[in-house]
Amino acid sequence: MREEQARASHAERSARQRDNGITSRSVLLGFCLAGLLCAVTPYNDYVVENTFMAGNHFPVGAVAALLLLSALNLAAQRLRGRAFLSARELSVVYILIMVTSGIPSSGLLRYLIPTLPSPYYFAGMGNQWERLIWGHIPQWMGLSGAPGSWFFEGLPEGASLPWGAWWIPLSRWLILVGAVWLMMICLSALVRKQWADEERLAFPLVQFPLEVLRDTGRAPSAWFFGNRLVWLGASVVLLVHLINGLHTYSPSVPGIPISASMDSALADRPWAAAVPVRFNVYFSVIGFGYLLSSEVAAGFWLSCILMKVQAVVLSLLGYEGSSAWGGVITDIGNREQMGALLMVAGTLLWFLRGTLASAFRRILVASPGGDAPGEPLSYRFAALGLTAALAVAFAWLVSAGMTPVFAGLFLAFFLAICLVLTRIIAEAGLLMVQFSFKPVDYLLMFGGTTALGPANLTVLTFVDTVLTFDLRECLMPSVLNGFRMAEQSGVSTRRLSRFIGGVLVFALAVTIPVFLKTFYGLGAAVVDRNGTLTGLPREFFTELASRLETPSRPLGLEYLWMLAGAAAVAVTSWLRLTFVWWPIHPLGLVMGTSYSTRNLWFSLFLGWLFRMLTVRYSGLRGYVRFRPLFMGIIMGDVLGAVLWDIVGFVTKVGIMVTLD
Repeated sequence: MREEQARASHAERSARQRDNGITSRSVLLGFCLAGLLCAVTPYNDYVVENTFMAGNHFPVGAVAALLLLSALNLAAQRLRGRAFLSARELSVVYILIMVTSGIPSSGLLRYLIPTLPSPYYFAGMGNQWERLIWGHIPQWMGLSGAPGSWFFEGLPEGASLPWGAWWIPLSRWLILVGAVWLMMICLSALVRKQWADEERLAFPLVQFPLEVLRDTGRAPSAWFFGNRLVWLGASVVLLVHLINGLHTYSPSVPGIPISASMDSALADRPWAAAVPVRFNVYFSVIGFGYLLSSEVAAGFWLSCILMKVQAVVLSLLGYEGSSAWGGVITDIGNREQMGALLMVAGTLLWFLRGTLASAFRRILVASPGGDAPGEPLSYRFAALGLTAALAVAFAWLVSAGMTPVFAGLFLAFFLAICLVLTRIIAEAGLLMVQFSFKPVDYLLMFGGTTALGPANLTVLTFVDTVLTFDLRECLMPSVLNGFRMAEQSGVSTRRLSRFIGGVLVFALAVTIPVFLKTFYGLGAAVVDRNGTLTGLPREFFTELASRLETPSRPLGLEYLWMLAGAAAVAVTSWLRLTFVWWPIHPLGLVMGTSYSTRNLWFSLFLGWLFRMLTVRYSGLRGYVRFRPLFMGIIMGDVLGAVLWDIVGFVTKVGIMVTLD
């Protein structure tokens, strides 16, 4: 009798787990696929120079794995009458892969490992780094000598990989990385309720995987793969990528142009101030642009155009430079966007004040009615975790040589940047978000390089290069998207959060040895033809040397430019709340001249245009009817990237299909 009850209890628990999606097979499969994709990414991205496996917040590798598993699952359902994974289990697998996809790429190792030996290896050639920089680098922060040189040049014959040389710097750096990751996970848990439940943000990047896994009663994904409009959109895009890929291998095959530039036609003043002016077609961006509300999409592409108009006007007034390529005009735009970001961050924190206050009160007073049972983390744990993470990061920066005041300010500005970046992805669904400034630019407003001094500037250069400048694969938006997808799929976010932490550690343990073996075997400088690995560290240390040799102070006008950016956000927000017809969302003002905006604006415009025309002539029913077509366009983009990634692995010829 007891054995039967035990078996029944075990069966009931197993059924509940299957219903929840977090099962041993979904977790094991998620870990294995995450590890596999992390292992192949360094070779795919930086040796072959294929389309990046991640590259943005809609990672090709994770989406391709979801499509493959969903197709196999549907085939199993039709062949044997039962799918091997439920839609919820597939959601768990996808989330675990998605959150780890940035680790071997721009999310961490693309910059962490090459940066540590860079100030030593690239010193010389008249750059004075040895005199200006070396004396301010803590002994544990970088990697000098033969181990660093061999990373760039490849191991000499008969030499073994110097694992021991990396132990001290990597172990110290991973303390900071762990603190930053914990900060992002805890902050994601704290903002989820306000953004998802109260403000009901769209989370566009979650809509595609949810559509793929939609279960209409027949089987997961049957609706998606059985929709003709999906296949029509996918076929057209895949055909374009197929033809252009063949053109790369054989130029006699005519290609289909998907990019154009007006820069050569804008050579004369004042029009030259508008460059770069590019018209790039990114099919995934068009697809997601169609899913966005018109004001959000318009906010980004219009902001890009407005910044170029401003650049032309400033050029007419006698200012030098261009909208994004240097000079006083670029500085003005950057300061305006810095002010805009602070205004957006302050607004977000104002609306989050109740949640944050409640969470931090629970550190001292336990909640008698339970502590946020439906949230990914208890508010008490999230508040404690956020506090601990910031404390560890602060101690790390101070131990590295930063003064406590500037270490605290740096963390405050970085927290604001992460908050705004995550909001942009949650509301606007931009695949890639980058800013034209970094946290150190805010600190330079407090007296310039003279006030910061060599020690602060050196530490900030390392940290900016490794963690805080290229945020195209920042962890926080992926975690929040994962929580939202889990919630929409019926998966327990509280249980899932434990496995997210576990898979991050697992992926890191897999990727570090693979990354080191790949580039010690081939030589990072040998295979890095386009500066993908070494370009940013060299640029930032060159900038550091210049700042140390020529100290500067901020101009008074720079504060006015920041105030102008903040005022533009305030006015745009007021207009948006006052007038229903107002077409511009203020979020776009934060990144009007960034690398991502100036490359994506035209595709966003096309998605916005298709949506506007559809709604105007077919109404909301027409919009809903044609959604599968644009889902198919997104799928075709992913399939084209995966196709040429596989071919590139064999031929060693890389083709960049989607965003780079």
